[in-house]
Amino acid sequence: MSSGIAPPVSGRTSTNMLTSMLMNTLQKTQSEMAKRQLEIATGIRVHKPSDAPADASAIQAVQGQLEMRQQWDRNLSHAATTLDNTDAALGDVAGILHDAKGIASSQIGIGSDAETRAAEASVIEGQIQGLMEIANRRSAGVSLFAGRSGGSDEPPFEDFMGGIRYTGAGENMTTNVGLQEPIAINSNGHESFGALSARVVGKVDLDPAAMEKTKLNDMRGVQGEGIRRGEVALTVNGEKLNVDLSSADTAGDVLTRVNDALGKLGADADSQLALVDGRFELTAAAGDDVAIADPSGGQAAKDLGIDLSAGGSTATGGELDPKLTEMTSLDAFRADGALNGELKITMGATTKVADFSEAETVRDMANEIDRLNMGLRLSVSEDGRGLTLITDVSGLELSIGEVEDGSTAGDLGLRTFGEQTALSDFQFGMRGVNAEEGKDDFAIHLKDGSSFEVNIDGAVKVADVIEKIEQAAADAGLDVGRPGDGGTDFNVGLAVEGNGLQLEDHTDPAPDGRFRVEQLGQSLAASDLGIARDMGEESTLIGEDKAKVRVESVFTHLMHLRDALKDDDESGIVFAADRLEDDVDIVTQAQANVGIRGQRVAKQQERSEELKIAENIMLSDLRDADLTESITKFMQLQQQLEASLRSGSLGMQSSLLDFLR
Repeated sequence: MSSGIAPPVSGRTSTNMLTSMLMNTLQKTQSEMAKRQLEIATGIRVHKPSDAPADASAIQAVQGQLEMRQQWDRNLSHAATTLDNTDAALGDVAGILHDAKGIASSQIGIGSDAETRAAEASVIEGQIQGLMEIANRRSAGVSLFAGRSGGSDEPPFEDFMGGIRYTGAGENMTTNVGLQEPIAINSNGHESFGALSARVVGKVDLDPAAMEKTKLNDMRGVQGEGIRRGEVALTVNGEKLNVDLSSADTAGDVLTRVNDALGKLGADADSQLALVDGRFELTAAAGDDVAIADPSGGQAAKDLGIDLSAGGSTATGGELDPKLTEMTSLDAFRADGALNGELKITMGATTKVADFSEAETVRDMANEIDRLNMGLRLSVSEDGRGLTLITDVSGLELSIGEVEDGSTAGDLGLRTFGEQTALSDFQFGMRGVNAEEGKDDFAIHLKDGSSFEVNIDGAVKVADVIEKIEQAAADAGLDVGRPGDGGTDFNVGLAVEGNGLQLEDHTDPAPDGRFRVEQLGQSLAASDLGIARDMGEESTLIGEDKAKVRVESVFTHLMHLRDALKDDDESGIVFAADRLEDDVDIVTQAQANVGIRGQRVAKQQERSEELKIAENIMLSDLRDADLTESITKFMQLQQQLEASLRSGSLGMQSSLLDFLR
């Protein structure tokens, strides 16, 4: 407080000067009084940055934190509500599964009949509908089980082609609540119900060739370390020039820059770098000595396979090993006749053909699969070497096979029953192919009355089974070929259309001769392979696809139980009951995860309240006024104002004589 009291008139002070001094003093005092009066009225000391420049930035920071905390608190409240409802919904799911498991257990063994099982099938159907209702529940505008798609108004589960399709995401919806990372506030169909568990992973490394438009970022490089771009040293007949490839984007950019540099160094027009069969190839015309190398510390030439020397000759680099991407051109494969054909896809009772003949890229192939509207998605596998076909429809079985005389399913590695299919993948990967160790598993009887036995011990994949059948037939003195071959006694291989094994009997029929495959002993191999059939006088046996894929979800297993009860199929009831046991574990784990997140939210709410109190105290210390101090200063300013007015009034009463003294 520096306004002070107006000094009494002394010396020869003019009236104007005296008035000016008095007014200045009064203005300063009144301004300070107004400030103190505002402090007393509001309790706040700092109303604008200029009131306390040293504290202004700290006040703004604390105010910003409090405003952000208000949003975090709203997010925490929303998260707590959503997680509580998700936890309750999962509890309801667990209850349905326990009831279904109890029904399955009660219908196994003596004491149950077809009529009772049919009645219980109706109960299971009701449970499926109840489960659908729970799976589509919403809370506070969020779908509890749609994952990251929880904000959509569309239900994540829908009836589709006789099954139940999941259209939500595989990751959960998250929100920021002031923790180091966002927290998931709901669940998703895969985590809670196993709704995205089925996929056909391509068993073939498609190994596309590098093309001029192939991006360097999509190449693993000759050394397997990617393409580390930089300069390469180009030498032509002793003349050197560094070529900068640091900004090159595609293989075509590499060709352009190197070939431009060859021209600058006076190389013959026939001396050039080209891309041949997916590898860089350096050609030097007669009379030219051309070399490319890495400067000290560089790796670009080695990664690209262009660390080459050619004196009037040609040198070829290593394999660039491009990754498969959505934008990979199918031209990279069609030289081998792959990918441009058709797939026969069977989903449940529906069969459609995917035609890739007009596709130009992998994305076009994915779009063709989408066009079929069968609940399938084609994508590049995680390792970037093959394709993956994912189904999100529970309750339906997926089979991928060939159109007649086609090979596209095999070329893509997507055939569900292919030569590379593991026997352990049969029966949905639950039972595999059950052979009897050390004994013959099945006998193949031909129409001419002859037969031979097959032992598949040691077989790991379908190709092994085919080889063992071929060997057993050859050991029996038969001329063996593959399906479609003529002039043979017996053919075996993959079905030329659709899926499964195809066996052909070309022997001359004897009276009462029948073409059939008979199971032996305790082995179930023939049945598990889909070939335990009696074809009578027919010559061709096309087995079932027992390596089909299905979504191993809660819905699938309940639907399997329902159908097994309807069909009075006790083994199916047992199998479904076993799977429901696993489903209970999945739901329990999902509920535990939701509970853990709920606890984190609750603790964060408590911590947020504590921090809010601390931040408000800090803000008060920085911004709020000390009322006692403010009132005291206000009273002092009042006294100062009164004194200034008295002093000024005395000065205003001065006469000319006072001035002349």
